[in-house]
Amino acid sequence: MPSRRQMDVASEEFNAEVARLDPLRLDADLRRLPKLNEAADVDALARVLGDALPTEERVAGFTLPECLAAMRDLGMYLGSLKRHGVVAFDVLPGATGPFELLGRRTRLIPRDTVYHYTSWNPPGERERLYTGHPMERGLIGAVRTCVPELARALEAGRSLCDADPRRSGYDDAWACLVSCVGVVDATMKRVLRGVSPEFFARELRPYFEDVHVAGRLYMGPAAAHIPLFLVDVLLWASDQGGEEYLAFCDEVASHTLPDWRERYAEWRASPSLASRYAEALGDSLSPDEARHVQAGARALREALRTLASFRGKHLVMARRAYQEELRLYRLGSGGGSTELLDEILALTRQNHAALGPTAAR
Repeated sequence: MPSRRQMDVASEEFNAEVARLDPLRLDADLRRLPKLNEAADVDALARVLGDALPTEERVAGFTLPECLAAMRDLGMYLGSLKRHGVVAFDVLPGATGPFELLGRRTRLIPRDTVYHYTSWNPPGERERLYTGHPMERGLIGAVRTCVPELARALEAGRSLCDADPRRSGYDDAWACLVSCVGVVDATMKRVLRGVSPEFFARELRPYFEDVHVAGRLYMGPAAAHIPLFLVDVLLWASDQGGEEYLAFCDEVASHTLPDWRERYAEWRASPSLASRYAEALGDSLSPDEARHVQAGARALREALRTLASFRGKHLVMARRAYQEELRLYRLGSGGGSTELLDEILALTRQNHAALGPTAAR
């Protein structure tokens, strides 16, 4: 069982350890993967995947980083085959067992996730790529930047989740959370400039299709699964989110890291910080209490403003990628629609406004 200390996507050292590993000896084959995909050579893809499947005994001997690296590499062939209309588990009946074993060893879903594809994907010559296109490298690099920042934001969130708005002591946690969300927003700006809607919609999106493993459907390694949804749940969505968004969060949470699944269950059942600070702003407060509430509310407003900025950019990109003349799919790679993104943006702005001008003084 991996401990919380072991699987740390905020740790450059841990991510680098997973990235450098090649437990299935697939480095050379994976360099040829973009060419196989370009040729739609499903026979070769299936052959490489079949030859690479580890035995139960071999998986049992893997360390946690080796399990993660193995799932990362097997997942590249799983997604490639599905992109070409082939379900790996249909053509390789023995494939289900290794995927399930690796999922159990890591306490993750029995297929690759966004963390395998980005945080644990080696940069440079060994980078695992479906297409080999510079835009794919750019998108992986952007998510690789965002995930550690969001991990740090969630650690700050642990200090804030039980915060009493009337008391001091939360300035550092708020500053960290606001800063980390700001990095994510700035990174999304670079993605808008560097990844064309045409490339994402027509070339890359087909590799993120969902698959059934042992009768259950699991989504592909979509960037939409980064834990920004957890920041939303903490700040506003636990009690201010729409039914569709919370159902989306429930599904995405099952595809995230074990520690974050536990945190999601806790925060989902708790009043949001937006609700608690809005209520505190309406209370009768001492001067000291009022100062603390207003300082926290200002930081919360800034976090929500930055989230709204990110959501606006994401919506622009999604609308371009899923316009009727480009799209191959109705829903995004994370399972959400552009209508849902519109709703999330509106609710984020609504919660920002609900804190009122009092907090901005």
